[in-house]
Amino acid sequence: MYFADKTKHNWFVVSLILSNILIYVTMLGFNILSSFPINSTTRIFPTDVGGISNDYFIEVTPASWVFSTVWTIIFIWNGLWLVYAFVNIFRRLKDNTLFYRKFDFLNFGVFIAFIVNNLSIIAWLFLWSNKFAGWALFVIVLCVIPLNVALFIFYRKFDECKDELRERRLIVDIVIIRILPQNGLATFATWLTLATNLNFATFLAYEAGAEQDVASTLILFIILTIAVVYFVIENFVWQRYLLYNFSPWFVINFALLGSVIKNYNASNPSRNNIITIILLIITFFLAIGKIVMFILYKTACKKYANRKTFHRHQSVDISKEES
Repeated sequence: MYFADKTKHNWFVVSLILSNILIYVTMLGFNILSSFPINSTTRIFPTDVGGISNDYFIEVTPASWVFSTVWTIIFIWNGLWLVYAFVNIFRRLKDNTLFYRKFDFLNFGVFIAFIVNNLSIIAWLFLWSNKFAGWALFVIVLCVIPLNVALFIFYRKFDECKDELRERRLIVDIVIIRILPQNGLATFATWLTLATNLNFATFLAYEAGAEQDVASTLILFIILTIAVVYFVIENFVWQRYLLYNFSPWFVINFALLGSVIKNYNASNPSRNNIITIILLIITFFLAIGKIVMFILYKTACKKYANRKTFHRHQSVDISKEES
């Protein structure tokens, strides 16, 4: 079959990569337009995204420099893995096999999910700038879900091919993959998860009739729950997939730090000021715990696994000699 011949291009995947790049650049353009108040006169976006945040005060919203810094990092980071995917179209292995056909860690499902994410972000920008907080909340959830689907597919596919990448001594690729798509997508997903919670608080406070401070408290506890559950999953359930995921902890700690710097009232701290500081301390220690677990796995656990493998091979050799 044609698709079984990995020396020939899969034009479906190639078209997805090119479409991804085009849609990603378009999404970047809309994000830039939505960031400047002057563009409100063009009627593309009635209000800039930052202006909406000022209109809908939420006590735990991070400082504006947090948003600009994280979004810049996200756009550059994810743009780099798309460039890497594009370059891989032209790479061939020594047996003339196409690199992206042999190692499909960037599976077609990853690209489809990322396209859905990018289109959903564009839709969210229009809804948010027009102050449709309820519909914006619905759409931003549609931004988060595809990213997590893309990550799930990526983790499984990369786990299937990383051993062969090592055997072929493509160590540089392993490092690039772990840095760019793995942590780039994880950064994006973490930030959008936090943004979804802020959007949820806005909806509760300004459309559902809840008190602003109550809505803020609620999302802080939601973020705490997500952080603890993720820590358990990352280190004890799906460790083989998430071992090299570090960026989510940078994002959550950076966002909480920005929230404290912007909103903390030293003379008369509010309930949410105190909860945010406690949450920042917890997530900081969870980040340290992640690093400790990584070091333990790479040292003590690896030594144990190697010792166990050695004894197993030794037993096999002894049984062969006896037979």
